[in-house]
Amino acid sequence: MLIDDFMDTLHIYKTQLELAGVDVSIFDDVLVIKIGGIAEVGKIVGIISPRGGTIIRKEYERIYTGVVSEEETTINPVLGLEKVLLLSEDKFDLMATLAEIYLRLGDKRRIAIYFINRDVLKNVHPVALPIIEFMATTLIEVEKKGRVYTLEVLKSITPEIDGKTFNYDLDRLEG
Repeated sequence: MLIDDFMDTLHIYKTQLELAGVDVSIFDDVLVIKIGGIAEVGKIVGIISPRGGTIIRKEYERIYTGVVSEEETTINPVLGLEKVLLLSEDKFDLMATLAEIYLRLGDKRRIAIYFINRDVLKNVHPVALPIIEFMATTLIEVEKKGRVYTLEVLKSITPEIDGKTFNYDLDRLEG
């Protein structure tokens, strides 16, 4: 597993889990590429400025290539992308940042899972969310009501899960 951590989002998630009483020791050994931020969580394999551009893309690729294997697939959670999109000064800058995502589509070395706060994007860059959803090979919306999490597969290139809904009741899982 290799986590792309934009602007300390991993630190926030880890802290929230820790405060909830969850064992967070798993974060000690996870490989992390930090893009911006100052909090150190996991085994940081590279640090990159949150600014976009060719130099940053090459730096990411250098770090990424040094970590992932050609022989096995890497699970790649991407946390906090919406924070970097907030820094976009104009639509051109926003599209350049989104291009970094679609240029990685089809990379068979990884399965990327983007965790994005939709509300943040809707309010600041409403055009970004539909573009991200268009690029996604699988789109899952997570909703929480009480202690029940509902995962709805809005679209998927995998027909077996396309359109399915999954419910996870924390009381049943803990009981």
